[in-house]
Amino acid sequence: MQLASYLAYLAGSDLRLAIYFLLGGAVTVLTAYFASQGRGMLSAFITTLPLQTAFSFLLIYAEGGSKTVEEYARSLLIFTPPWLCYVTIVLLGVNRIGIVKSLSLGILLFVILSFLLQKMLSGTKL
Repeated sequence: MQLASYLAYLAGSDLRLAIYFLLGGAVTVLTAYFASQGRGMLSAFITTLPLQTAFSFLLIYAEGGSKTVEEYARSLLIFTPPWLCYVTIVLLGVNRIGIVKSLSLGILLFVILSFLLQKMLSGTKL
């Protein structure tokens, strides 16, 4: 069976949301497991390895076709600068203000910058 057949089957399946959830959860579990074992570099590699986006591209294609994949890919590029700011805030803040405050501040900054970028780019919306 070809990939297109698998994707078509998956898109029509009643269990597709559960399968999507398990795929995303597997990446999260691997990341947490290796980080807890003191293997932060491997954990970060798994997180940034484009597995999650590869799965997302395939599943979005199965659900909506190539146009939806293109829109998703463009949006990923738009949200990369705010994401880099978020990671930087966590990196700089975790030892100074703690994990919860640095995460909160990083996420808040991500949301604000994302909203501002969305406003600056006409024709896009969150």
